Amino acid sequence: MRPPYVLPATLVLAAVPASLASCTRSAAEAVPATGESAGAITSREAEILDFRFDGEVVADAATDVRDAVVRQLLYAFGGLRTSNDASGQIGNVVLSDVTESREGDRRRVVYRASLPVAWPRDAAPPESYTLVLPLDAGALAAFDQRYDGPCGRSEHGRESFWHDFRPAAATCLLADADVVRPVAVVGEHAEAERKYPEYRMVWADDRLDVVALFTIIAANEPDDWGYTEAQRFLDDAARGLVDASVRENRATTSILRDATLTGKVMNGGRLRDVRVDALVVESIDEAGADFDERYDALSERADLVLFNGHARLGTNTNALGRKGKIVPGKYQLMLLNACDTFALVDASMTDRRRATNGAAADPRGTRFLDVISNARPGYASNLANVAGVVYGAALGSDWPSSYGEIVAAMPAVHVAVVYGEEDNTFTPLRSLPIVFEERSLAPPRRGRP
Repeated sequence: MRPPYVLPATLVLAAVPASLASCTRSAAEAVPATGESAGAITSREAEILDFRFDGEVVADAATDVRDAVVRQLLYAFGGLRTSNDASGQIGNVVLSDVTESREGDRRRVVYRASLPVAWPRDAAPPESYTLVLPLDAGALAAFDQRYDGPCGRSEHGRESFWHDFRPAAATCLLADADVVRPVAVVGEHAEAERKYPEYRMVWADDRLDVVALFTIIAANEPDDWGYTEAQRFLDDAARGLVDASVRENRATTSILRDATLTGKVMNGGRLRDVRVDALVVESIDEAGADFDERYDALSERADLVLFNGHARLGTNTNALGRKGKIVPGKYQLMLLNACDTFALVDASMTDRRRATNGAAADPRGTRFLDVISNARPGYASNLANVAGVVYGAALGSDWPSSYGEIVAAMPAVHVAVVYGEEDNTFTPLRSLPIVFEERSLAPPRRGRP
């Protein structure tokens, strides 16, 4: 039996079992709507499908069109999760053929959508799929109040009812005026063919810089999973280094623990520097200027950014995407090891890189960014393990692991998914086998043997 989700952070938390899912509350605005999705997607535990459909949404005239559509599509997350154990990449849905008509201070928008969906590999994919979505993105509070209970019961507060929306429930009698039911045509989504992290870019400056972020899971106590998993990650990371040492830095209001691990590793035939900065925070979305100042400096040179902890239904991970410094041409591998980050992460990271590198050089914002996310809940007892898989792949790049091999080493229950790697160019050096032709060194005999 799968253990329950973490309770909302606003509630009093009891003792937390080791395998508790690391996710908490958020409001419906968890996924700001910007940008477009990337191309090919890699997963070992899920089949990636394309849901293509024509949709319709009503919103206030002042509301951004994409924002209204994404707010509406959050309810597809609930429907897919509760009925099919599937996950749509809501925050990066691609919209086209958008038209709108004004009705006083309201607008009615018709759009065409392409939504990548991580579908369980052990379940046959459908040829078509009927989505059930609220029509009015400006009246979601009323929708939640009316249907919370008969159409699923909110686990994280009524403002996050979309997370638990269950339109297939026998008790769910939806008024036709409240919903739209677009029928999606289902096809296969492009899958990257044996792609690798850009290991040469990671080591281009002759060093590896890692930022590992851990959030508090239950309460700010020394035995909380945020602290213990951060320490376990540091201990494991140090074992692979020569002359490893850890320095404790000054804690601040937002940064509860700040530790720096340094050492060297034999890579590319020589000893190279490695630095790991591990920070424990309560949350990213509520962190203050002290966190921003520290993270700005770290993110500017980071090759790996490893986030581990509460997604807060998107607010934590999306806040992280809007923080830090983006350096032109600087490659980063981002791990979002939290609940359902495949569905709920927005396009802030890719939008910022497209703006920094230029649309011509980086049209999707993924030329210098790869993201590993979870299509299902992340579990607190796996925080150090999952972060260690990514760190270990970078550290041991003399024997390069592909993304397929990396996600295969992660817990299957997380359903790890990679996107942004379709434009990667790294190819391992594969030596040709040496073939010896068997010949005798003795002079040839003449005549009969």
